[in-house]
Amino acid sequence: MKDFLRPSLSTLLVLIFFFILLALGLVAEVFDTQITEVDMAQVYANPVPVGELQHLRTLKLTNKNGEFLLQNTHPDGDLQGPWQILTPQPLKVKSDVIAKIIDALNVLKVRNFHKLEPINVTNFSLDNPTLTLLFTNTFNKTYELKLGLINPIDNSAYLSLSTQNQIYQIEPLQIPLDAFDLTQLIDSKVISFNPETLLTFEVAGSKNPVLKLTKKEDRWEDPAGSSVGPEKVKALLERIQNIKSYTVLEGLSEDQNATLRKAMVTPAQTIKLVSTAGVRTYTFYEIKEKLPGLDEPKGPAYFLTTEDKRSIILIDPGELRFLEIGLKDLR
Repeated sequence: MKDFLRPSLSTLLVLIFFFILLALGLVAEVFDTQITEVDMAQVYANPVPVGELQHLRTLKLTNKNGEFLLQNTHPDGDLQGPWQILTPQPLKVKSDVIAKIIDALNVLKVRNFHKLEPINVTNFSLDNPTLTLLFTNTFNKTYELKLGLINPIDNSAYLSLSTQNQIYQIEPLQIPLDAFDLTQLIDSKVISFNPETLLTFEVAGSKNPVLKLTKKEDRWEDPAGSSVGPEKVKALLERIQNIKSYTVLEGLSEDQNATLRKAMVTPAQTIKLVSTAGVRTYTFYEIKEKLPGLDEPKGPAYFLTTEDKRSIILIDPGELRFLEIGLKDLR
């Protein structure tokens, strides 16, 4: 009887543990306590809001080769565009570039994540990124993506987003946007616009009078207010959209720039497009002297260039002959 009234230490510990478990069970029952599990799949999910990037107005791409501002000419922001570059000069963007960028972001794979704090921003070079993508969608929301240090040991990169408070260690993007230059962005058809949004367009040459047409409701008029043939105007606009370049030259020498400066004294042809999106002017110059150190095609050639003459886009003269038309040809 005495042994029963004086239980051993081990028995007391078992009883105490039992009563603790009982108490915890009662508390959980009363307060309906639930333990939330961490969804690691969600933690490592793609952080890029690709769904918000399906209808875009602009995309600014900045990398080691400079800043490229791209504008969508589609009135509803459809990714198919057509897109045009505004900076460094107005040129047509390749039809598949934007889709490839969005597709690459859509399959982005996260390996790890880190706190978005100053020491990590510096250590992962996000304060001096190798690539910045700034998207503006049709709701005027902006999303900035920065790509920092590329780790050669494990072939990973570090990414930050303006909508997130973390730094993501990711697998490299499927396309090397950090090395893109003008040649990888522009289409061989250099002029991009949406004919439906045009209000006015002008074609001028050094030897021809200015051809200017203005849209009034659903018809085109000359400066005197007379109508011109809609099918002929449509054909002319299509020819303008189909002007092709045959090469892009970059990294020009001082001698080459000097030759181009002489050519730029007198424009050969100018196309001015006024639309609901703004004003775009394309000026073509004739190369009258051989560019030093360059094998050129036989006969004259024309070119478009950036304001700083960092690159030139060569145009075959046959591409521009149709611009010598006059109003009488459009009646």
